[in-house]
Amino acid sequence: MIKNYDNFTRELNERIKSDDEFFYELLITVIKNPERYTGIFRVSNARTKLIQNVTQSREIKFGGFMEDIVTQYISAMGYENLSKKISDELEADQLFVMNEKICLIEQKIRDDHDSTKKRGQYDNFSKKYTALKGKYPGHEVTSVMWFIDDSLKKNRRYYTERAEAESLRGVSIHIIYGGELFTEIFGRPDVWEEICAHLLRNKSERSREILTVPDFDTSPEILTALRRLKTENARLYRKLLSSRPEYIQLRAELFPSGFNLHKS
Repeated sequence: MIKNYDNFTRELNERIKSDDEFFYELLITVIKNPERYTGIFRVSNARTKLIQNVTQSREIKFGGFMEDIVTQYISAMGYENLSKKISDELEADQLFVMNEKICLIEQKIRDDHDSTKKRGQYDNFSKKYTALKGKYPGHEVTSVMWFIDDSLKKNRRYYTERAEAESLRGVSIHIIYGGELFTEIFGRPDVWEEICAHLLRNKSERSREILTVPDFDTSPEILTALRRLKTENARLYRKLLSSRPEYIQLRAELFPSGFNLHKS
């Protein structure tokens, strides 16, 4: 075992937790977009929409965790991690040296995007391996677009055809899903098995977890966010308290007693 479960899950929990910064940003989002949370043409109430925001945030943070943890595993397998900054505009998810080759991994959770986003994703990937070939002219470059979840392969044909059509001398391009990365690139299927085992155990332990958000009306977390908003973005704070119909409705749903608004 490279990384024990306790350390693995501690890092995961630390990454996906909701903290003061998250609640502050959530408050700003709500005030800037009241129509997303209220109105007679929305079946879900505002609190349900807030839980969706928390879920989306956790999914994004999980992607960041997977980048960090794979970087750690690459180092533990004995490879030299390089600075992920390719240029002022481009940054790699993984960049390391393997057998004197420069290795780039463009890391995505799943391949389920529509036509517009899939083109943009490959264009970005192409810019990175092209820039790396220019940055390390004396080295071969191995470039991998890796989708972690191999249960979805919606655009595999598209990515494969682009990779074949846009071949670049000195650059090998791979479109890879799930454990193929650790089998074909690293020759270490045991590492993938360890990552999956840790994630499966963590998911099992979360099976009874029910996501909640603090009560906007009375919770100390939102009171802290309101006080910060009042200091750092008074214009937006005044908008929340305004007489515009959408904000009257927003306050009625999220701040019915006005407790936190009065305390802020």
